[in-house]
Amino acid sequence: MARAAFWHMSSMRKINDAKVVAICDKNEALARRVAKNLRIKSYYADLSEMLDKEKVDVVDICAPPQTHLALATQAMEAGCHVLTEKPMALTTQEADEMIKAARANQVQLCVVHNELFMPVVMKARAMVDEGVVGDVVGVSITDSIARDADLVLNKDHWCHKLPGGIFGEMLPHPIYLVQAFLSGLEPVAVHSRKLGSRDWLAADELRVILEGENGLATITESVNWPEDFMVLDIFGTEMSLHVDIWGAVMTGYAVAGGGGRFSRGGQNLEQGFQRLGGTAATAFNVISGRFRDGHRSVIQQFFESVRTGIGMPVTVEEAREAVRLYQAVTAQI
Repeated sequence: MARAAFWHMSSMRKINDAKVVAICDKNEALARRVAKNLRIKSYYADLSEMLDKEKVDVVDICAPPQTHLALATQAMEAGCHVLTEKPMALTTQEADEMIKAARANQVQLCVVHNELFMPVVMKARAMVDEGVVGDVVGVSITDSIARDADLVLNKDHWCHKLPGGIFGEMLPHPIYLVQAFLSGLEPVAVHSRKLGSRDWLAADELRVILEGENGLATITESVNWPEDFMVLDIFGTEMSLHVDIWGAVMTGYAVAGGGGRFSRGGQNLEQGFQRLGGTAATAFNVISGRFRDGHRSVIQQFFESVRTGIGMPVTVEEAREAVRLYQAVTAQI
């Protein structure tokens, strides 16, 4: 059962009128253990059996992306709404089949693009939408999974069988993030390299350059660095934003006035105050229980959409476009 499942479970259990009625995993012992630990009554090793025996409104898929098409289609044909982890699918053909199944069975389909719903990213998007940063001409994302993380060290982890290997697991987040700020993106350069000694990794460093209708984007990914982090930089004609997604802090770089000898020091002080204030605000929200991570926000919005019929937090068109670019990039790794 994927790590994401625990994020999903935690989020769903905070929704007042939603109840987790069953766990399903092909590893029955794992399903039993998770169900027991979380006090969930039923567990299954077969999706068909679960759908036959339980009254299910929503199926939440936290399995590897190679399985999304088959599992989602089966659930939707049983009349269930489907929430699935990223990426929606491995190819646009698979994505189209999932969309077709959702429409044919008149159910909702949504993909968890959770980083879009982190408070600091939502704030950055609002500033862009309001015109505060001017025209966005560039976006850069730096993404790291620590070199000693389980999916890096475990040569049998399913991520190594994805297109692009471990980067097939990492890339969906940067891709949907850059697409939130730039349209019509296409890869113009994809370069991967192996610098470490782990035989099961075909590459452990990745650099991608993307060209869009209104700007350029770069993606830097590594599994050689000592810690997990994700940083988003948005470059505008009036202001640039530095968004530390995992640190939940954003700093802005406005056009500097004057250019005198003290301007550089003043900018440094301003950045320091912004980061200190942002860190204090995030700490307060976490301690007071007001902080909502991206998983919780998108999952709660999904359930609200199912109840009310309002638009999905991530549309199938947005999810498919992310798959299109994902497929184009991973084909070159």
